[in-house]
Amino acid sequence: MLAYQLLNNHAGLLLIGDYASLRELHEVVHDVNDRSPLIREEGGAFLGLAYDVRKAYEQQRENLQPPEGYEEIGVRYGVQILWPVLLVQQRMLRVSLGYLDHSRRHQAITYALEAVIEAGLREDFGAQGQTMVDQWLRLDPTPDIFDRLNSRGAMFCSWSKAERERRFASLLLSFDTMYEHYSSLPNGQRATESVSPRELEQWKGVDWPDPCW
Repeated sequence: MLAYQLLNNHAGLLLIGDYASLRELHEVVHDVNDRSPLIREEGGAFLGLAYDVRKAYEQQRENLQPPEGYEEIGVRYGVQILWPVLLVQQRMLRVSLGYLDHSRRHQAITYALEAVIEAGLREDFGAQGQTMVDQWLRLDPTPDIFDRLNSRGAMFCSWSKAERERRFASLLLSFDTMYEHYSSLPNGQRATESVSPRELEQWKGVDWPDPCW
């Protein structure tokens, strides 16, 4: 079973699971990485999800002991993942399955991950939670989406907690391949807190700052 704990400053979540669940996610991500026509680099950022969960179940990240009196829960393992990274990885997983022969095994762990993400977004962003969920589900994982993640991830890491709360929805919208050509947002005018194409250009090739998570 997968679960989560929120990280500080709207940075992302600690993805938690027992050994079997994390191992299952690791294997499914590897399988999709090998076969998806949407993935350009076999060892790229999508496979980073498999790397992270493997490090978790190998006890090289966070080890969570069961609460006192509930030893039957057993030890669980967790790994910290930033919101923009996890959301892009998950959408690549979900959309890639539409191109591949796959089993209920693939669907089960994918739905489990989606349930964790949806609950985490709603809890982390409160009144804006539904907006974040909507923008996440709009992400279209074209083969170059991880190239776009580079600048957006760096920008996200540089933001304060308040900036993430105000601007994260716009950052997710900016993954749209036509975003830089928008004259306005769908409501007819670009909001003050919108991520501008000029900002995105400035963050290209920049090392990601400490996300303070």
